[in-house]
Amino acid sequence: MNFAATKPETSVSLAFHGHPSVLLVVGGVALFYWWAFSRLGPGEVEPGEVVFSTRQRTWVIAGVVWTFVFSYWPLHDIAEKYLFLAHMTQHTVFTLVAPACLLLGTPAWMWRWALRNRPLRAVLRVGSKPVVALMVFNSLIVVTHYPAVVERSLHNELFHFCVHVALFVTATVMWIPVINRNPSLPTLRTPVKMMYLFAQSIVPTVPASFLTFSSTPLYKTYLNAPRMIRGLDAVGDQQIAAAIMKLGAGSLLWAIVAVLFVGWWRDSRDGVADDHLGSPVTVPGAPKPQIAGMTVSGKRVVPDVLTWEAVRAEFDVIESRQ
Repeated sequence: MNFAATKPETSVSLAFHGHPSVLLVVGGVALFYWWAFSRLGPGEVEPGEVVFSTRQRTWVIAGVVWTFVFSYWPLHDIAEKYLFLAHMTQHTVFTLVAPACLLLGTPAWMWRWALRNRPLRAVLRVGSKPVVALMVFNSLIVVTHYPAVVERSLHNELFHFCVHVALFVTATVMWIPVINRNPSLPTLRTPVKMMYLFAQSIVPTVPASFLTFSSTPLYKTYLNAPRMIRGLDAVGDQQIAAAIMKLGAGSLLWAIVAVLFVGWWRDSRDGVADDHLGSPVTVPGAPKPQIAGMTVSGKRVVPDVLTWEAVRAEFDVIESRQ
């Protein structure tokens, strides 16, 4: 898409500009967790269950802080007026960092409490199915990088806010199959979690490719914006944003896959890997269920090598349980 460059602003201005909607939402999330941990939790936990652990509190604080820092001044203004790479950094944090932190900080009893709401339970049980979650989230990623949508969000603060909320919510649902403490929602075994995150790292290649290989700026606002970084034009800014989307986000997901793999390998060595959640039974002639890939569950023996057919069957089992 080609734009005729209009006369840009002459200088960068980063005078403080408050964002009440951000304060309202982020403050609301923080207040909700404080209320849940201090008021709701003591009456909801089961005997022997703690309201929250120090680690869970730390994860919640991290999620709130990440969200606030990347949605408030000055980064909000830089992303909205000057640098598309800042805009992409925001989206990466809102989809891959902050939601995961909050889910890691949410105790099991909070899930039980929340899922008493039947409409919410029904929506989450469908929306968090792995294939559905990936399709919905990544479709939104593609749509929100369409030039008309980006331009509208940059010039309409309410619309921009709604885009960020939609990305945050769908990203949270996308993370549920990986970070889930409630048996009524889809739960993936560790090998399938790794495949799931691998798929998530591949899909954003499509919009990233358009940004990388376009020889002209796709977004008029950033074409006409003052240059915050000397020597970085709109095309270069766009290409760095694509690198953040593909390489930065992909590296984060692969780091998580690596952590999962190490834990899975250690548990496999100890014979406690979560390859199968069912109770093992004895099958005549079947190998002893000692290592991952040889676990016996129900009447099925899983082969040594994890194949795509096995992953597909795993998804089918999860969907059949809903």
